[in-house]
Amino acid sequence: METALNEAVALAAVMAPVIAIFVQLFKTADLNKRWLPFISIGLGVAVGLVFALAGGGDLFLYGLAGLLSGAASSGLYDSIKSAKGD
Repeated sequence: METALNEAVALAAVMAPVIAIFVQLFKTADLNKRWLPFISIGLGVAVGLVFALAGGGDLFLYGLAGLLSGAASSGLYDSIKSAKGD
């Protein structure tokens, strides 16, 4: 279990810049900024699953890594703050 979590964190560190680039593309669109953290997390999971399918990895592990990278690239604090509407 500990090895899987270490691998997920390492994958998240690799995927976070990729997710951040995609989120920057969404920032140029005419969107409500409130949705950007959720888009970032969703993109993270999607990119993680694509990485898993491309590399033959564990879907859960890569999905978790994508979730972590999406949360890291958007800032988890910003996600909670925007959800509350502060």
